[in-house]
Order: sequence, then structure tokens, then C-alpha cells
Amino acid sequence: MSRYLAGFRMQLRAGIRTPSYWMTILTTPAQTILFLSVITAFDRPDLTAHAVIAPAVVSMWGASVWTGGAIVRNDRWGAMLELHAATPTSYAVPVIGRMSATLLLSLAAIPLAMATAWLTFGLDVGVRHPWVLAAALVVTTAAMVSTALIFTSMTVLSRAAITFQNSASYPILLLGGAFVPLDLLPGWVHPIGRLIFLSWGTDLVRDSITAATVEDLWLRLGMVLLLGAAGLAAGTRLLRMVMHRVTVTGEISVA
Repeated sequence: MSRYLAGFRMQLRAGIRTPSYWMTILTTPAQTILFLSVITAFDRPDLTAHAVIAPAVVSMWGASVWTGGAIVRNDRWGAMLELHAATPTSYAVPVIGRMSATLLLSLAAIPLAMATAWLTFGLDVGVRHPWVLAAALVVTTAAMVSTALIFTSMTVLSRAAITFQNSASYPILLLGGAFVPLDLLPGWVHPIGRLIFLSWGTDLVRDSITAATVEDLWLRLGMVLLLGAAGLAAGTRLLRMVMHRVTVTGEISVA
């Protein structure tokens, strides 16, 4: 826990002071305008909430994946990766703490997207169920951190990890219903999409804004947590294996 908190505090300070950590969040207004322009052109006001939530989710996911990779690269360049490998605590602990801090800051993408919708299109996106929105954001953010750990392990193993991160992120966002609800995608995609935590989390966020009644709340929150826990277990195991491999082969110091 101490290593987690130390990583969290360090990244929180770095995130506030370092502009590069805000780059994914700063794309939120432009993406919001783009999505709103599309639904306006096709006269689909019923998809307003979807157009506002999508860029915020994209920014948050991008922040988690980018931060995980940046942490490893910075530790390797600063000759810190060897010290992490020598400690008895898993390297995943401080990495999760640092990604958690970045995701906490990236939650600003939600009000930023709503403000952009109001300032540019005059759309007032109200929240019908604020407590549901808060709960959905908490569990979805936790699942993002856990799942992004899988991508972080690739950064340790490969120099071309950034390419993998960028190419693999969009299928997850698409199948997770970040751009459009999973119900609007072809039927054969639904079983695959339901294995991705985002499909449950983004649906809950949208329902907290648009639905008169949020059905199966605890089941859906539980699914986000369950799939997030599965991502955490896979990411932690994979990162441990990768750290062991690069330590044994001597590649841990290769920049």
C-alpha cells in the first residue's frame, strides 16, 4: 500500500505540473464537436448523450494507456527499472498507483465535454441520476487502470509498444461501446463486446444521463468490477513474467 500511495502522490504532482499528461484530455473539446456535428447532420438528437460521453471515455482510456507506457519508458531511461525489479513488491503496485492519479485527473474530461456541448451547440446535458453516474465512473476508472496494465507490460517487452498500444486501443473502444452503444453494432459483436468492461461501464454512464430508471444497477456495476479484476489479474501476471524475462536476458536496461 505504501508503494501504491507513493506512486499515486508522485504522479499526481507530476500530472499537475507536466503539460504532456493533459494532451489526451485537451483533445476532448475537438472530439466532442466532431461527434455532435455528426449527430446534428443526421438529425439524431437522441444520441446527444452518446456524443458527449464518447470523447470523454476516449480521453480517459487514452490517458491510462499512454501513462502506463510513459511510466515504463521514463523508469527505463532513468535507470529506475532495475531498482523496481530488485524489490520484493510487484512492479505493478507503483504503476497502478501512478495510473490511478492520472485517471483521477482525466475525469475532468466529463465536465469538459459537457461544457463544450453547451458552449458550441447550446446543449444542456443534464444528469438524471448523479449517484449512478458517480458509481459508474468510479468502477469504470478502476477497471481502466487494471486493464491498461496489460498494455504497460508490452512497453517493458518491446520497443514498438507504442504502435501496439495505439492499434489495440481502438478495437477496445469500439467493442466496448465507447463510440456507439453496443446494441447498435452487428449482433455477432455483442457477445465479444460484453467481455469488455467498457461496454458495461459506458452503458451505465449514458443511462445515468438519459434513462428514467436505471435497471440492474448492481449487476452491471458488478460486471465492470469483475471484468476489471480479470484485467488486473492478467496484467499483474503478465507484467511479472515480462519483468522476469528482461531481467534474466539483460534487456531491462535497454532503452
